[in-house]
Amino acid sequence: MQTSGFIKKRGILLLIVAAIVLELTTALQFYSMRRGITERLTEMAQQDLSDANLTARKKRNVEAAIEALMPEMARMAQRGQTDSLKDAINRTVASHKEIVGIDFCFVEEEGKQREAFYLYKEDGTDKLREHSIDFDFTQRSWYIHGIESDGFWSEPYMSNYKVILMSTYSRRVCDRHGNTIAVVGADVPMRELSSLASQLFENQESTLPLIIMLHLFGLAVLAFIIRWSVRSQRKLEVANIEKERIGSELNIARNIQLAMLPKTFPPFPERDDINIYSLLTPAREVGGDFYDFFIRNEKLFLCVGDVSGKGVPAALVMAVARSTFRMLSEHESSPERIVSQMNDTMARDNDYNMFITLFVGVLDLPTGRLRYTNAGHKAPVIVCGKESLEKSLLPVDPNLPIGAFPDWKYSLQETTICNGTTIFLYTDGLTEAEDAGHNQFGQKRLMDNIIQVDAEALIFHMEDAVKMFVGKTEQSDDLTMMAIQYSHRQADEHSHRTIILPCDIGKIPDLGVFVGSICKEAGLGSTATMQTNMALEEAVVNVMSYAYPKGTEGDVRIDAYANSERLKFVITDSGKAFDPTTYGTVDTSLPAEERSIGGLGIHIMRSYMDSINYERMEGQNILTLRKQIDNKN
Repeated sequence: MQTSGFIKKRGILLLIVAAIVLELTTALQFYSMRRGITERLTEMAQQDLSDANLTARKKRNVEAAIEALMPEMARMAQRGQTDSLKDAINRTVASHKEIVGIDFCFVEEEGKQREAFYLYKEDGTDKLREHSIDFDFTQRSWYIHGIESDGFWSEPYMSNYKVILMSTYSRRVCDRHGNTIAVVGADVPMRELSSLASQLFENQESTLPLIIMLHLFGLAVLAFIIRWSVRSQRKLEVANIEKERIGSELNIARNIQLAMLPKTFPPFPERDDINIYSLLTPAREVGGDFYDFFIRNEKLFLCVGDVSGKGVPAALVMAVARSTFRMLSEHESSPERIVSQMNDTMARDNDYNMFITLFVGVLDLPTGRLRYTNAGHKAPVIVCGKESLEKSLLPVDPNLPIGAFPDWKYSLQETTICNGTTIFLYTDGLTEAEDAGHNQFGQKRLMDNIIQVDAEALIFHMEDAVKMFVGKTEQSDDLTMMAIQYSHRQADEHSHRTIILPCDIGKIPDLGVFVGSICKEAGLGSTATMQTNMALEEAVVNVMSYAYPKGTEGDVRIDAYANSERLKFVITDSGKAFDPTTYGTVDTSLPAEERSIGGLGIHIMRSYMDSINYERMEGQNILTLRKQIDNKN
């Protein structure tokens, strides 16, 4: 606000100064032109004086006339006979056509300036007139040099009494003792040049009204400019206020956008099998890149996406895409189904034709099995080994970005990552970052800068590498990086027991005996044993009831592993694929008649066990339940 007011005042001040400078410049030009004319005429007059034939004759006549008048002027001046002195001077002026007037100035005496007068011919007549000298004649060159010499011709000058160029012949008047008592000066006109000067000055004076009108017009234009500038400054001030408001709102939007993403690192400090670090740097206040990750049922769900475009539109699409991913992943464990449903959602009513490149992965933490679907995104880098690095791009199918076409069939891919593997994910803001010469960072530099350090150090190392490459070049695209380091936790089971039951609910008591003995050996209390037994019973009954079609035989295998820290039960069957972990949370606060059918069994398993994990591998359903032994009571 204060800055806008300062700019406004400064702009008006500059315009006023410009107007003043314009007027001063015009006046200076007028004065310079007049002075130039005078100087030019002076030069011509000097040439006229140097003409030997004409000027020399005038000079001799004037000098002779003044010389003849000198004795009479000296005598009358000493006697104080001023009237007689003026008569003598008048006779000389009247009898010599070269002389238009004579100055007679008494020198100062005891600090007092004495009388001075000028006798001259009136224009166009022989009538003589007298004029008192009311200016400081002591500063004129004809007086200064005349008081010191017995004959001095001044440079041509413009007369004070009329527009005419003159040259004055002056000399001192002395008393009988040789003391200077006065200075007399005879004015000789330069008639030809004076006529020219008069015409020039008349022409100049005639143009003065036009000049004044032009100046007034210029001032009117300046007044309009000032008024227009004031209005423009007011509009600018309003625009600046609006800009500040929009900037403030964009900053809030940026904070909201970043708050939507995981920002606490390390995100899972209680776990020693996974370490993640992410960095998102928007090119503008808000951007279209996003990432997300969370753990559900011993699976790490992760995604990295890049919305086409930048700024607010991309940020809005990003917020919808990230929320959609989180909502779908809470109930769905298959990456291709997550991406397909996101595509259907984003492609619906996509009037602005914005699309999203996206990588979605689901990493099973107990096994290291990574299932993933890539929708037109950059392939992640897989880094294996601690001593000698093996760096490679994860193979990805060429699926379309989401939002482009509805009902697109996205492919599912999977791989198993080994212990100590790092997965590096990124958006094209990394590989397409440009330096001042428009050279891109590129895939090769990316691979060269992959080093074996922890996730956070790897991200910062890559960020430094990009900054060093681009230098002072402005960032043109959003930049997102995420590093995931996986360490497979080796099972340190002290015991392993197995029971295989046919799909007969009547065999459930055998399961209770089996679980009870396992819990007793592990040292669980009665409450923890009861909870574990109920969770296992719900899981096994669900398999017996729904895994195999009616009329077919099947069985269910339960492997129990125990060590000093936890119990692990792995339930395996060869029935149809069914993931019980996809059921939503049951609202137990509602009366039984108001709850939806199903989901209570998985609710019991989630409530009584510390973790639940489902995998479909080699045609088998594998459900793993874990119970920490320190939770006994």
